[in-house]
Amino acid sequence: ESTKLRNENLRPSQVYIAIRKVYFSVFRVYKLTIFCWNMRLSAPFALLALIPLSASFAPLSHSLRTTPAWTHISSSSDLKSTSQSSVSVTEPDDNFSSATAFETTMLADQRVVTPKLSFRPPFPEERGKGGVHALESIAALEVIARIPRNMIIATCDSPTRAVAATAEADCFSWAADLCAATLVALSPDDNDSSSSDSSVLAKQTWVANWKAGGWATDGADLGPADVDWGPKCCTGSLLSTGSDNDKEVYAKFRFPCHPTVFRAGSGLALLSGAEEQDALDALLLRGRAFRGMRSALSPLVPNPSSERKGSINERRAWDVADTLSRVLSRATTMNLTVNDDDDDDDKEVSTFAVVPVHERLAHCDARGENSKLVSSGDEVLLVATRDIEVGEDITRDYTAAPKLDGDTSEGALRLLLQFGLPPNAW
Repeated sequence: ESTKLRNENLRPSQVYIAIRKVYFSVFRVYKLTIFCWNMRLSAPFALLALIPLSASFAPLSHSLRTTPAWTHISSSSDLKSTSQSSVSVTEPDDNFSSATAFETTMLADQRVVTPKLSFRPPFPEERGKGGVHALESIAALEVIARIPRNMIIATCDSPTRAVAATAEADCFSWAADLCAATLVALSPDDNDSSSSDSSVLAKQTWVANWKAGGWATDGADLGPADVDWGPKCCTGSLLSTGSDNDKEVYAKFRFPCHPTVFRAGSGLALLSGAEEQDALDALLLRGRAFRGMRSALSPLVPNPSSERKGSINERRAWDVADTLSRVLSRATTMNLTVNDDDDDDDKEVSTFAVVPVHERLAHCDARGENSKLVSSGDEVLLVATRDIEVGEDITRDYTAAPKLDGDTSEGALRLLLQFGLPPNAW
């Protein structure tokens, strides 16, 4: 009896047991919270980490102000009637420089003729797409803009230097051809074009002011700068991060690829509503496409940007990656007339191109695009496909844009990853 009594006295009280359970429950929650915060693996933390302020996916992250519906940058002089209207919009960001460059290089000297269009800098939430409106009513089949042929970048017009570079690429693709032509336009020399010096300079300025691109062109798309496996772990940019051997390198850590790319794939899936494997496959495909052209196109970058620290060869490769992302987000297909050297006759060919004005149009709604590119001699015309009302956005259909070879992404995943389009465009 004395032993039994002693054992009962040593038994923990119910109060102690309750306190112990609460303590360990709180401790487990605390450890789980710290783990999720560090790795950004839970859905709430992933959304907070992967939705950057610069992308303006969260409308409340930007202050609102009342301003004219759009600050016109137009070739028309009669803007008074439209500038009186006002709506609540967000403040433009660094994209203002792109609109200013477009005005000075394309519109100011009537190089690109747009008598019925109005331009404003894209707002942050538009991610570089939009800001082109109808200044007057436009009838179906009416010419909206006239762009000189020598101002566009097209694979069928690639300079000799660009063709020679892509011939050295590990794999051939339209993306490599168009990226090479863009890099040559960005850093031209005397042998690249027969166009006037002013046209070459205008095209160079236009390309140099491309800022927006596909998702994660800006490291802010990957979340805070200090997060593990986020922007600080990128090698230049997300597109240039990783290698073809990553599957074997990281297999012992149970990662199918570079951890930064893996985390980005999870975040991209959360944002777009796609399957994680589909998002990861799309990211890996872009990485392989870049690595297939990296060594061949790097020599086309004589003066790499100094924004990121690295060797000159690394910075050249990173500039190629950025250019590829921006080209993919702007590219289109169209028919152009070229001279056939065999019989000295002109023939029409299908080509990949980036065209001023067209490359920054907003994505169309359910009604479809209201503009289309048409070749006409030494000009490329932007023609209305239907009647367009005053103030209506001029649009294009990004789902009809060319894909990388092997790309099977669709819907929101593709619109976000390739073009950087915001949720309201999906």
